[in-house]
Amino acid sequence: MLHTKQPIRVAIIGYGISGVLSHAVAIRTNPAFSIRAVCDLSSERREQARKDLGCEVYENHEQLCERPEAIDLACVITRSDTHCAIVTDCLNAGFHTLVTKPWALNRQEADTMLSAQQSSGKRLFPWMPMYWSPEYWKIQELVRSGAIGDVFIARRYVNQFWKRSDWQTEQRFGGGYLLNWGMHIVQPILDLANSPVKQVSGQLQRSINPGDADDNFQAAIEFENGMRGFAEFTEAIEGLPSFMIQGTCGTILSDEKTVTLLQKEPDPTQDPVRSTFAIEGKVYGDEIEIYNDLAENLLRNIPFRATTEAAYQGTLVLDALRESHHSRRWIEVNSTNSIP
Repeated sequence: MLHTKQPIRVAIIGYGISGVLSHAVAIRTNPAFSIRAVCDLSSERREQARKDLGCEVYENHEQLCERPEAIDLACVITRSDTHCAIVTDCLNAGFHTLVTKPWALNRQEADTMLSAQQSSGKRLFPWMPMYWSPEYWKIQELVRSGAIGDVFIARRYVNQFWKRSDWQTEQRFGGGYLLNWGMHIVQPILDLANSPVKQVSGQLQRSINPGDADDNFQAAIEFENGMRGFAEFTEAIEGLPSFMIQGTCGTILSDEKTVTLLQKEPDPTQDPVRSTFAIEGKVYGDEIEIYNDLAENLLRNIPFRATTEAAYQGTLVLDALRESHHSRRWIEVNSTNSIP
């Protein structure tokens, strides 16, 4: 069902750094939206929201849900372990709901939220900004065009080297980099394969952060079509290409600044043809563009790039990677599992 009233009245639940910079700023640039409320446990953040936005403020989302007639869209930008309960309450209150990454800690949470979406008739939007990445879109375009033939290996790599000491280092809060970065690193490999996942192997490690959650992870993925995928986040000062896609007649490399296409037949006497494409825009997706597309979905039913179907399959894979790490074996993934 289309949303017919404008502006779309928005509540931001969680007014921390991400809630402000990744969401409030982008929402305010779009006349299709109007921020009407902010919920935050912190009195200081509530006061800041009142000053920044001139909107109503609430201490918790339960207070907001008592006023279903006042809000159309809830944006949940809270700690990972709170997503499922808040999203479910918002959907049941009658709000379309966007939820930041990771949208779910596991399949059980995903099932719960999707059930609430179905029963409420409202829309659930997982925040998956890689689907708006100019780097990823160029690579996907080249792969889909057949520029390197049949892809047999896809690699995704991200590195950084700095220590954090917040809730992201604690498993009890849904912390850890597999969950925090999985949508950025693992999800693109799943989409580039264009094939169901057969089995996965995962290794998690804590290296420099305090707490008990992972800050390094490696994923190996085997697809039904025979393709292999490798995804890694690691604590390192310098690193490898952010993408390396290997095909039967070429290779694609990227470093988050330039996508390089190398084309040749597997003939040692032939030199490769090299083409380069500059990456313009935010490498992890432009929040303004994401919210523009969200408005188009609600007002004109134009498909939103980040679907719950893709997010659900990603969650199944992340669950299997954790199981693989703990069991020290390959784990089969039932990719025929669809949204309940």
